[in-house]
Amino acid sequence: MRKYLAVAAAAVLTGAALTGSAQAAENIEPMSATKCTGNAGMTDGSGSVCIIVKGSGLKVDSVHVSKKSNNRAWTDYARIEFSDGSGSYMSGTVSAARTVTKTVGTNWGLKAADGSKVCGWWAKFPNKKACATIHK
Repeated sequence: MRKYLAVAAAAVLTGAALTGSAQAAENIEPMSATKCTGNAGMTDGSGSVCIIVKGSGLKVDSVHVSKKSNNRAWTDYARIEFSDGSGSYMSGTVSAARTVTKTVGTNWGLKAADGSKVCGWWAKFPNKKACATIHK
């Protein structure tokens, strides 16, 4: 019984130590979020749209929007907007073959308001918005 308790106590201590170091690493490494909507095989060509946000806490280091359509080749441009009014981005025109994923965006380097959203979409399909929430 004592041996079992010693092993259990060591496991608890090791787990606590690992949790502490993992949390410390999260504060150093950039956090990221990828949120997607749609489906690459949609018959209307809207495709699968994703927003990719990298940063830590309220600081957004970069934001990108991607699209993949397995249904047809396409040409469009992307939009990205922050709900707190901290900024927006519009890409140049992008063309893609049927199964190619295209990603556009920008380095940001600004802070967003806690709870604000950043959304990305392609101009021809404004109802297919992918959004991520910015939070501490």
